[in-house]
Amino acid sequence: MHSILISLLLFFLAPLNWIVILSGTTLFIRSSRAKKRCGALTLALFWLFSNGWLQNLYLQWWQPAPVELAAGASFSCAIIPGGFASPDVKGNGYFNSAADRFIEAVELYKSGKVHHLLVAGGNGRMDQANFREAAWVKSQMVAMGIPDSVILTEDRSDNTEQNAEYARKMLDSTGFKAPYLLVTSADHMRRARLIFQNSGIRVTGYPCNYHAGSNGFTLSSLWPDASVLSSWRDYLKETAGYLWLRVTR
Repeated sequence: MHSILISLLLFFLAPLNWIVILSGTTLFIRSSRAKKRCGALTLALFWLFSNGWLQNLYLQWWQPAPVELAAGASFSCAIIPGGFASPDVKGNGYFNSAADRFIEAVELYKSGKVHHLLVAGGNGRMDQANFREAAWVKSQMVAMGIPDSVILTEDRSDNTEQNAEYARKMLDSTGFKAPYLLVTSADHMRRARLIFQNSGIRVTGYPCNYHAGSNGFTLSSLWPDASVLSSWRDYLKETAGYLWLRVTR
């Protein structure tokens, strides 16, 4: 039931779906005036949500600023929520577009900023139920020269809420000193940090995997871009989830 509700939510958070629905509605409207208005709204939404410059402005506002740790700062553990590794059709793992979480976590350990790594991630995909993200990521960390003894894995969770729930239980049994460093994508950080804090875990955010650049306005950035249109769903999901948590807690 939960997965069905999430699927419906994601459907209605995708501007591309709004545009398709409005386009279809236009075909069945008899009033020429209403048809024109619906068509104009469809074109306006298409331009708005395929506009790279406007999306860049939105992300620069939404994503937290990069964090520069003070010289000599160290944390007992870094928590890395899953979602940056996926299974292929054969169930073999690979890094996806959020792989910067892995890169930053490895660098933080090797630079002495963190002493342990907790990878929290099971598998939210029903078609590859045997794939366990945390276990696969641990194998990649070990291959990078990180000792097995400093890597903790939580492989039961399928979403950020479960990441926090199971991570808290693990951390409570370790004796590690809080706050912990939360390493996740910049567009995910606001919601993830709030979820972990609501779960009773004191964290310091360490955003990475930024999607917004520092480029200014150009005429070409106003030209419709299909990749921009398709990426809005995930950004709106993070914003809506964060606002829901703020209202309900």
